[in-house]
Amino acid sequence: MKWFLLQILTLGAIGILMAVLELNEGNRIVSSSANWTPANNIYITFFIVTVVLSCFYLIFLFEAKKNNNIFKRPFWNVMPKITISVGVLSIILFLVGGTVGPIMSWVEQWRSLLYVFLIYFLFLIFLFIFSIEHKKQRNNNRINKTILTSYIWTIVLFFAIFFVL
Repeated sequence: MKWFLLQILTLGAIGILMAVLELNEGNRIVSSSANWTPANNIYITFFIVTVVLSCFYLIFLFEAKKNNNIFKRPFWNVMPKITISVGVLSIILFLVGGTVGPIMSWVEQWRSLLYVFLIYFLFLIFLFIFSIEHKKQRNNNRINKTILTSYIWTIVLFFAIFFVL
């Protein structure tokens, strides 16, 4: 029960972070030479993504500490295929919903939907990397190492995306 409560608190921390970002949205406008534009500070964005991924790491770590955790179930053998399928379907639905569907009007009314989409896609990426690592390390029974390795690979992936490209 203790680990479940810590997982709930970690989810609450993600919610609080997103609420603080939404409350602070008025401070994101800076003056440029041409006109007013939103500030796109890559370091703050990378920091926010890292904090959210760290929360996912903690949630998975707390799950691993439970006696009957979800990582012992047999569906992890097909989880990479499931996450790829769900991810591709989600991207298609997001793009179609954004271009011809109502997502853009929903985001205009409720900007916090962008944070929900961000968290959802970050979770899918973390889950995909974790499922690959878990499938590779299945026989070792070192789930904590698998979670840490997945976390590091996900951070490295986003580091490459944000700073190298």
